[in-house]
Amino acid sequence: MAGPRVFRIHLDQPDDPRWWRMLSDAERERASRLACSTEQHRFTIAHAALRAILGRLCGVRAPMLDFRTEAEGRPYLALPDGRPPLDFNLSHSGEWALVAVTPPGSRVGVDVERIRQDLDCLEMARRMYQPAEVDRLHYADPAARHTDYFELWSAKEAYVKAVGVGLAGLRDVLVHREASAPHGTVLSRSLPGAVWPVRWLDIAPGYSAALVTGPGHRKTSSQNSSGICPGASSVAPPPMG
Repeated sequence: MAGPRVFRIHLDQPDDPRWWRMLSDAERERASRLACSTEQHRFTIAHAALRAILGRLCGVRAPMLDFRTEAEGRPYLALPDGRPPLDFNLSHSGEWALVAVTPPGSRVGVDVERIRQDLDCLEMARRMYQPAEVDRLHYADPAARHTDYFELWSAKEAYVKAVGVGLAGLRDVLVHREASAPHGTVLSRSLPGAVWPVRWLDIAPGYSAALVTGPGHRKTSSQNSSGICPGASSVAPPPMG
């Protein structure tokens, strides 16, 4: 791999018992705890697809993939022969999931969000966003305000997932974008480091998605995270590019 790849998965597919069989016991328990059968099905497919994609790219049978966590809880892949692993990230919302993968030595974060028209996006932005971003939303075309809000959110969440600080660090993230350009930059006011590039992805009508990549090294932990990270499938969806 010369650069990041993003795979798009449609989650509302006919059931296949192979997906469920490939999940770990802990993942099956997580799926079973979801109240809605639709969400259980989507969870299973999303987590199955991740293992299928990584297994294919790494040349390892999907059930044999070993997922662990960094000190801050971010998942990573440990390969059996000691090779530096690909970095990856999974996000799912509504009927779509994205899996992003990037070569060793770099970090990737991806986020997809279903755009909710019932959300008071200005009030949420005042609580969560930087002042310049709130002003941008305030003066935006009301017809596009919700889309703008979720495009900022997807970029912020992709960034904190790539860095590994979790949603607690989202309030300090600043996104810069010229008009509706497909590319921009993102940084954190509380974390040292360079500005990271962000690319917005066209997933499906009614959804916003963003990809963030940057350099980085893994802070390893001995914890096995087979119950935290994704499960498996036998066929991977095509890459977006």
